[in-house]
Amino acid sequence: MEALKFGPFVVPLERAYVALAVLGVLLSAELLARRVRPSLAQWAWNAVLVGLVAARLGYVLAHLEAYRVEPLAVLYFWQGGFSPAVGVLAAAAYTLWFFRGDGRTLRYALLSALIGGLVAASLFSLSARRAAESEVLPAWRLPTPHGGVLDLGQFRGRPLVLNFWASWCPPCRREMPLLLEFARREREVAFVFVNSGENAETVRAYLERSGLDIPNLALDESGRLTRRFRVVALPTTLFFDAEGRLRARHLGELSRAALSDYLKKIRGRAQASGQTR
Repeated sequence: MEALKFGPFVVPLERAYVALAVLGVLLSAELLARRVRPSLAQWAWNAVLVGLVAARLGYVLAHLEAYRVEPLAVLYFWQGGFSPAVGVLAAAAYTLWFFRGDGRTLRYALLSALIGGLVAASLFSLSARRAAESEVLPAWRLPTPHGGVLDLGQFRGRPLVLNFWASWCPPCRREMPLLLEFARREREVAFVFVNSGENAETVRAYLERSGLDIPNLALDESGRLTRRFRVVALPTTLFFDAEGRLRARHLGELSRAALSDYLKKIRGRAQASGQTR
């Protein structure tokens, strides 16, 4: 399972793990504040805020080219995009400043931070063990909206982006122009768009209304391929290397910066493979 579902809401596991680690810091600091010094609670909330803002700014600065194209996307925090190292360093610097001259209370603050770190390390190590076995792109044949057939096996030998979407899904519709822009300009990477759960007539009507020309568009009306890859919410995008192995998955709307990073990852593997041969 790659996400937690709460009714209509879906939270990627990575974000849930970070939230639990932050909760560990806040709760332990609140408890220590009652026993040691009340300022520990204020420190914890401020440190978390400083860390999150710095992590976001660090990611934006590292992907400045992508955010120059869409400056407002800096505010689209729901798309993800944080630099953990920058966030931790900023929170650490704030902590040292907050407890300057008060080494005793600083030790308790570090204890709270250690608790959060242990929570994060435990959860992420469990997740890494689960993801150790890489999935492989199946050679499935899927119908297209206009009566043809698309064979996934034909894309073996080049990196592939496999996007699961539906016309009723607002984030799917929002990210589609970005995916199509990259699909048109990419030469090394193939893009396949799998509509999940809708029939050909519904998809054709959507294409006509939206005026979109979606290449390599296939239908998964029964949801078999969607279930095969344990897609729990839409949109979900899978990234395969040239050998057909799943290297990354993204749950939710993609940002320009995140998509560029994923493509570098699977393109890099393709180039390395070519050099070894």
